[in-house]
This record gives sequence, C-alpha cells and structure tokens, in this order.
Amino acid sequence: MSKKVVIIGSGFSSLSAACYLAKAGFEVDVFEKNKTVGGRARQLVRDGFTFDIGPSWYWMPDIFERFFNDFGKSTADYYQLDKLSPAYKIFFSDDVITIGDSMDKICEEFERIEPGSSVHLRKFIAKAQENYNIAINKIVYRPGLSPFELVTKETALRVDQFFKTISGQVRKQFKNPKLIATLEFPVLFLGAKPSKTPSFYSFMNFADFGLGTWHPKGGMYKIIEGMKALAEELGVQIHTGYPVEKIRVTKGKVEGIEVNRQIVRADFVLTGADYHHSETLLDPQYRQYSEAYWERKTFAPSSLLF
Repeated sequence: MSKKVVIIGSGFSSLSAACYLAKAGFEVDVFEKNKTVGGRARQLVRDGFTFDIGPSWYWMPDIFERFFNDFGKSTADYYQLDKLSPAYKIFFSDDVITIGDSMDKICEEFERIEPGSSVHLRKFIAKAQENYNIAINKIVYRPGLSPFELVTKETALRVDQFFKTISGQVRKQFKNPKLIATLEFPVLFLGAKPSKTPSFYSFMNFADFGLGTWHPKGGMYKIIEGMKALAEELGVQIHTGYPVEKIRVTKGKVEGIEVNRQIVRADFVLTGADYHHSETLLDPQYRQYSEAYWERKTFAPSSLLF
C-alpha cells in the first residue's frame, strides 16, 4: 500500500512537489484554502476581463521546460510562450530605458546612455552566464539540507564573488545611475538588497538580458493550470476551499492535518505555505522558531504597486 502525503497550499512549489511525489508512487492530496489553486499566482476574472494576481515575469524558461520534461511533457503541451519584444521598459523622470529582446539591442541602449558601457556589459553578462550555468547545474537542484551543498569545485574557484556584492561590482563597471539601477533591480526578485547580495547572484542578470522575458499566452495563470492538469494526470487529488487548521503531531511523529474540523491522516505532511504561517499550524513545542524570532525579522514585500 502506497504511503499518503498531504500537501498544504497549491502554489508553484506545492504543485511541483505533488507531481514529483505522485510520480514516485505516493498517494498525494493537496489542500488549498482558496477556491482556486495557485496560491499567490491566482487570477481575477471580472466583467469579461482577466487579470493575473501575483507573478507577472516569466524568466528562466529552461527551468519550466525541465520540470515538464521530467514527466515526459513539454510546456507546449499546456501553454504557448511568447518572447516579449521589447522585454520591458524602465521609466525615469527624464528618460525611458528600453530593454530589447537581444544583447545587441540592449548594448545599443546602454551606449546611448553611457558611451563605452556596452563593452563592460558584455563582459558582465558573460560572467553572469557562467554563474547561471553553475547555479542551475550544480546548486539549485540539490536538496538544500546543508550549506556545504554550495561548496563545489566551481563555486570554490569563485569564492571571492560570495564576499563581494552585486552593488559593488556594478558600480565598478558602470557610472550612470540609471544603468546601475537597471542592473541592480533583478536581484530584488530574490527578496534581497543589491548592497547585501553576493555578486555571484549576477546570474539573475543573465536570466534577464541573456534568456529574455517571456509571457504565456492567456496570462501567467496558464502555468498554474498546466501544473494542475499534470498533477491530476498523475493521480493527485486537489481540494480547494479547505483551509488547514492544524498539523497533528504526536510524540514527535506527524499524524496528519485538521481541516474543516475533520482529521485527514497522512504518513507525511508537506507545506508550501509561508514558513511563519506553517509554523503556527504546529503546537509550540514543535516549532523551529519562536514568535520573538519572527518579530525581529524584516519581510520583503511580495509586490509594490503604484
């Protein structure tokens, strides 16, 4: 008899985990508090208009492709991708920077603002591409159980990049404040400040300029619909409108969850909800951190809209 896994939440990480666990032979049930799946990546349909709520940038298309490939599928089986041209525009009070869909176009724009900067940009992105390949092929897919997973032959040769910041490296090569702001902003997607982010994370700049900005036809929610469809094809049961009230633990061993005042038993419970929220579902003695710990933390905003 296959072991049962309960997953809390139905965002990208939860749906991804559900697919891999189902493929591995587990019985998987996903419980989502909202009426639709997606977590923060939801959708608003009103008066004939459809709006994405949540993610609006589709970067690193190779990551999405690799996910679906792991199940003998392709992104094209679930949604159509279009590469945006231009990728996006950055509006300043006295100028607009247009990020094109190729390095040549981007270099032209940099030259317009700071003559000679395209030479530095190509070198910067070349190094960023090396970091991207290391991050994706050597680090990202490791289980994340120990900091020593970050130590590889490749990262050891670049150890200096972990002690220098993105902000510092950008300012060494570019002088115009608008170009500096343009190159610093991708790491904000990591929820970090450029002044405190190791320069190794310049791989985000390659994801931006090198791989480009894409968009699923029909909106970002098409990704969620595709992942949901794949999960259900693999036998995952998805329950929406079911807020999980508690993770039940007895003598240090998980027993399942409480949802709608009912007990759902499981051999394993995996949560894709926010870390802090997930901990509140546990009795205090089983939490990793105290409330005092969380009160000292500074949380990055999920979005900033004007």
